[in-house]
Order: sequence, then structure tokens, then C-alpha cells
Amino acid sequence: MKSQVNLIAIMALFAIFFQFTNETAAQGRNSEEVEFTVLGNCGMCKDRIERAALTVRGVRRADWNQQEQKITVVYRTSRTDQESIERAIAEAGHDTENFITDDETHSNLHHCCIYERESEMLENNKLYNED
Repeated sequence: MKSQVNLIAIMALFAIFFQFTNETAAQGRNSEEVEFTVLGNCGMCKDRIERAALTVRGVRRADWNQQEQKITVVYRTSRTDQESIERAIAEAGHDTENFITDDETHSNLHHCCIYERESEMLENNKLYNED
């Protein structure tokens, strides 16, 4: 009985190991990790920003850091690019390094989510829906 339990445990460990190895290898192919600025204020902003990034086909992971005002995104380069991810986030209401949201979307955010906009970003960045 004990040998059967040991055999099952060993088989389970091998299965977990091979699954982890395959997932890691798949993530490494065509994947890129980028970090860029995204403005926001709170936990609701974090949820909205990360959810917007994850709606882009090919995005595997998104983590926004409120203190640093930076998001780290892992995505498949064969499916998307940084510009598409930034556009999706700006469309959701948050200015990014290269794209800004429109005034109406920004003003319609929850009152605690309305962040102070940086004039330099407003002057130098494109609106998310402009080509």
C-alpha cells in the first residue's frame, strides 16, 4: 500500500514538473516583458489598468505598481505590441507613456480615480484613437 502511495506521489511530481517546464518554455517563445508609465491613483485604478491590458490578445500578465506609476506587462510578440496595450489602457481612462485618454473618459472615472494629468504627457502624446 505504501509503495503505491509513493508511486502515485512520484508520478504526480513528474506531471507537475513537466507541465511547469512546458508552460515556462511556451512563455519564453515570442514573449517580451515591458514596463511603462501609466497614471492612476488607487486600487480601482489598478484593477481597471490591469484588466484593460489583459483584454489585448496576447497579453499574458499585467501588474501595475501604484507607487511607481508603472505597469509591467508580459505579452506574446506574435500577437500584439506595446502600442496596442497602451492604447487599450488609454481607452479605459488612463494616460500612458505614449498615449492619453480623452477628457470625457478621464472626467468620467470614479472621483477617487481622477488623477492629476501631467502637462508634458498631454502635449507630447497622441490621443489613443488617433493614428
